[in-house]
Amino acid sequence: MRTSAPAIILTAVVLGTLTACAPSADAACAPVVPVGDQPSFVEAEGALLSAPEVTFPTPLFSETPEQAVLVQGDGETVGPGEVMDFQASLFQAETGELITASEYDESAAPLRRTAGSGADIFADLAQCAEVGSRIAATATIADVFGAGQLDPSTGLEDDLPVVLVIDVQAAYLGRAEGAPQLGASGVPAVVTAPDGRPGVTIPDEEPSSELIDHVLVLGDGETVEAGDRAVLHYTGIVWETGEVFDSSWERGAASTFPIVSFADDPSGVVPGLAQALTGKTVGSQVVVVIPPELGYPEGQAPPAIPAGSTMVFVVDLLGIEE
Repeated sequence: MRTSAPAIILTAVVLGTLTACAPSADAACAPVVPVGDQPSFVEAEGALLSAPEVTFPTPLFSETPEQAVLVQGDGETVGPGEVMDFQASLFQAETGELITASEYDESAAPLRRTAGSGADIFADLAQCAEVGSRIAATATIADVFGAGQLDPSTGLEDDLPVVLVIDVQAAYLGRAEGAPQLGASGVPAVVTAPDGRPGVTIPDEEPSSELIDHVLVLGDGETVEAGDRAVLHYTGIVWETGEVFDSSWERGAASTFPIVSFADDPSGVVPGLAQALTGKTVGSQVVVVIPPELGYPEGQAPPAIPAGSTMVFVVDLLGIEE
């Protein structure tokens, strides 16, 4: 049965009894959520990345969040600050009742967190998880949704014990990683904070009338091809005012876009950005200066972008969705 409490959204075949183990074989990675006995009692049957059949003795809870790896994945380890995509199911620990679950649908966007960001229990569980793993955890409603965040009509109080089962679907870089490149004339200067978010200085001059794309960090990952669904962090700035009009960094979550003009695919990006990112490599940071004719058509730009503006994007290419 698939159920969902009001106002709650959790934006190879493995069968049989599952054995718990440590969260990562990578000795250099320090998990945020410790391994504990309680979640090791969870059994979850079914194929990875499909809704599991979950059973556990009730009530099942721990004084503080604990985790146990039910299925050890053989993919890459999600390090601090890196991005994890996953599917999840959430159960009442006292009754075993399903509260809510993600879609477990390849055509739908997975859940996504930045490992160790502290956003919620999922972000904490992401750190040191390995792609292909199935992980159980004991926690509370407040650990999942934040204290006081749920409408009282849900009947789910902050201290209600819960059991989570997550399937680790994919991992991506958390920021650009590669060889630093020299700046260039007429290109905004970029300085990155320790967590990767860029600070951008616009030159005190008129913008170029031509599209400019300049690689600031050269990654050595896969090459982005037209139509690929790229995972990226970005900041968008109006050249003329220096104002930020959009930033995935400020939202705290990397975005995914097909690298194609929205003239060809409504879910795509502005033509100049699609052109600039095609052929770039994962791990790269690219600054893109987009003249008005390669931006939004007249009358279609968001209110924060005045008509006729030149847009600047600083983009970190984190990965390509399979």
